[in-house]
Amino acid sequence: MEAREIMSEDPVCCLPSDSIRSVATQMMENSVGLLPVVDNHDAKRLVGVVSDRDIVCRVLAKDGMDCNTATAQDVMTSGKLWTVSPQSSIDDVIDQMEDGQVRRIPVVDESNRVVGIISTADIALEIDEPDEIAEVFEEISEPTNIPHA
Repeated sequence: MEAREIMSEDPVCCLPSDSIRSVATQMMENSVGLLPVVDNHDAKRLVGVVSDRDIVCRVLAKDGMDCNTATAQDVMTSGKLWTVSPQSSIDDVIDQMEDGQVRRIPVVDESNRVVGIISTADIALEIDEPDEIAEVFEEISEPTNIPHA
């Protein structure tokens, strides 16, 4: 099975210049906890990701950050981003999620264009064995030295 078979296609994305209020509203309206940040809405090249946790830890809980003026660029995770391709196997998706300690992973094509997103819930729906699901979640949740919000 490939990533394309379980991903949510054409996810809602935001721009680096979008306000955090707009990002949070989009998350709420679409019942998602992560938005890919793209260079523009046409090309949709991935430049970062903003999670609900990023907003809480990097804006609300941090002194000096004004939630009325903060933008996606101010709080997004960028640089080394964990992604998979539509052709990635489910095992590769799980490995990337475990390596990055991420619960949601963007699916990008060969041009780095966002074409989908996969969450741990999508993975859990494809795994038949409860013990295997528990192992995947344990690996993804294990503390590392990877810097997070």
